[in-house]
Amino acid sequence: MDLLQENRKTEDKAKKWPQLVLIVILILIAIGSIYAKKYYDERKEANMAATAVRPLPTVTVVPAVETDLFAQKEYIGKVDAIQSVEVRAQVVGEIMKVNFKEGSIVKVGQPLYTLDARKYEATVTLRKGQLAQAKADLDRAEKFFARLKNADERSVSKADFDSAESAVMQALAAVEQANANLRLAMIDLGNTVIRSPISGRIGATNFTKGNYISATSGALATIVQMDPIRVKFSMPDKDYLNQLAIFKENGSVYNTTLKLSNGDVITASGERDFEDNQMDQKTGSMSMRIRFNNPEGLLIPGSMVRIATKQVKSQLVIVVPQTALLADSASDYVYVVDSDNVIKKVEITLGTEVGSMREVTSGIKAGDRVVTTGIQNIRPGIKVNIAEPAEKTTASLASQSEADNNIVSDANGKDSVLSDDKSEPVKKEGN
Repeated sequence: MDLLQENRKTEDKAKKWPQLVLIVILILIAIGSIYAKKYYDERKEANMAATAVRPLPTVTVVPAVETDLFAQKEYIGKVDAIQSVEVRAQVVGEIMKVNFKEGSIVKVGQPLYTLDARKYEATVTLRKGQLAQAKADLDRAEKFFARLKNADERSVSKADFDSAESAVMQALAAVEQANANLRLAMIDLGNTVIRSPISGRIGATNFTKGNYISATSGALATIVQMDPIRVKFSMPDKDYLNQLAIFKENGSVYNTTLKLSNGDVITASGERDFEDNQMDQKTGSMSMRIRFNNPEGLLIPGSMVRIATKQVKSQLVIVVPQTALLADSASDYVYVVDSDNVIKKVEITLGTEVGSMREVTSGIKAGDRVVTTGIQNIRPGIKVNIAEPAEKTTASLASQSEADNNIVSDANGKDSVLSDDKSEPVKKEGN
């Protein structure tokens, strides 16, 4: 009996042991959960505290603005001399004097080179003597012929009369020949002084005092006409068609603004000197030449200029600073700040470059605040501080857009920008 009870107690203990283990495990789990929650709550509070302390990223934003893309359009042009003449010798001789300073402005008819004229002076003297002799022979022949004409017809044979008449004709021919020889001699003498055929700027001389030159010596120097002068450029077909209304209104007058390579600006009225009779099939552009007065010589042959013209048709477009533009493998985009100062990524479609600005054809509208600085510290969905209110930058951005609103078209009709130089140009008034 005692043994049976002892076995039952042992069995009861064996049955209770798993229960105790389970209870202990549950207790441990409960304790762990309590400590885990406490740890989580502490970390959450710490993170919230850290977040509350960490400052928001600061960015600069500007509003997208609407501007007239074609308020003024520019084209790349090349200054070209209307006349360019090579000075050459017409006679043989030694250069006795060079009468100009290289690189100076010369006038038409101005002496440039003086040659040794002694031989030609002697030739003129000889030809004058020959002319005098021919005139004397003519006078004698005419007098003899006159006596025969006045003589009794019975005393003068027809052969003698014809011979006298022939002598007069020969003497007249001799006088004409002597006159021609004298004129040629005087022309040669005149060519011993080589004069400027046009007014313009003369270049370097290829021959100096003491050089022996002739017609085969080549160019002695080159003169290019400086005033007036012309500018050659190509205008895309669409722009040319838009300009036809101005052409009909103003005739040959063409009001332009010329920007030189140093930034100087010349406001001038030119004359449409040439327009091709067909569009270039490769570039789709019209070749044009505009003639300008150039009294100050600011337009130099061979130099490049920008020709700005007023467009007939306007086109309002949205522009943003180039510094706001971003791109990835999928698209171009900008960061936009909403009314709650939260960053949003907006995909856009880009258009024409407008100086430091860029046209945006889709994705944003006028007034949208785009991020221009601080981009490296932001991502979509985060809140930011605005360094400068958009209201303060609107005027400056609009002004910048207007200043940059000069589109440059090359011969291919492709829009581009020559320079982003914002320095204030020196304005000059031209004719």
